[in-house]
Amino acid sequence: MTQQRYANVDGLRAIAALGVMIEHLFGDLLRQTPPAAGPMNAVADTLVHHVSLGRFGVALFFLISGFVVPFSIGGERPLAQFAISRVFRLYPAFWFALAVLATMAWLAAEPPGMATVLANMTMAPTLFGQPWLSPIHWTLFIELVFYVLVALLFSVDKLRHVGVLSALSLALIAATVLPVQLRMHGVANLPVQYLGMHLSSLFLGLLLRLWLVERVQSARISVLVLAIAQFAALLSISDFSLARGDNFIMEGRLPILAAYMLAFVVFLAAVRFGRPRSLMLARIGMISYSMYLFHWCVNVTVYRFLPLTGQISDVVVMLICIALTLMVSLLVYRMVERPMIMLGRTIVLWRGLRTRP
Repeated sequence: MTQQRYANVDGLRAIAALGVMIEHLFGDLLRQTPPAAGPMNAVADTLVHHVSLGRFGVALFFLISGFVVPFSIGGERPLAQFAISRVFRLYPAFWFALAVLATMAWLAAEPPGMATVLANMTMAPTLFGQPWLSPIHWTLFIELVFYVLVALLFSVDKLRHVGVLSALSLALIAATVLPVQLRMHGVANLPVQYLGMHLSSLFLGLLLRLWLVERVQSARISVLVLAIAQFAALLSISDFSLARGDNFIMEGRLPILAAYMLAFVVFLAAVRFGRPRSLMLARIGMISYSMYLFHWCVNVTVYRFLPLTGQISDVVVMLICIALTLMVSLLVYRMVERPMIMLGRTIVLWRGLRTRP
């Protein structure tokens, strides 16, 4: 990929991160103020019941990761280098965010247990029966599972095999849909998880890369089939999710469907037309991971001094939250993310030099 396209992808990351932030700001408004407290309540209510910007941002992030991350595997020891680069890219900033969250909880006289903190440090706390310190971070586990699957596919030389990727993606969707349908029809009380649905979005991004960049023509049909299967699956599980209140389908069927459709259209248009071409968005995209990790901490801190009221003045509060999040994220990127990324690259280079004859 050219540097221009990398800047384009960073711009998409910025749009995704801002979508998640705006969704959470309006969600906070609805949770913290009485209904009809002011005009901003009406704006927030209209927004969240027509399109879920948070799910739009998550779906767009997943498409971007599937489009970019698998094709970073390379070098003399590709899997080892891939693992090292991912660890140093994700974990140091995340551990810093956990330290901030634990400190905030301690100051609020609600310190998390050691088992909870240690489980969170793995990015897979639910596997250890522990809750997330911040429920916002749930997507990180999805990314980890995707990296494992990508590494396995690479190891058996199937990372660019359209048939295998398509079959795996459809199987992942079925792993969510079939248990739901069996439970809805009283056939079997199987456990329900939405991991497969989320992973299918990442593999959709991978197939889009094969079609639009690698020029694998068979991938075009696979993209179409997978996209249709995803939307059909969302329709088939929406009533179950809403009735159970498991937060996969939150505000309603329409906002979630609109979010996935919008993410797919925006991503496809961005790749086909090389948009957005914005230096500002590209720079915001570079710090999008820290924005994702820290925006909740910033919001909670701001609300202590400037509580939401439902009035027009909340616009100023929201802008302050966004501005402070950008500032904090830039500092974290420069002081934690970028140095750790460079350290990971240094280790990869050092290991490569050691293994050369």
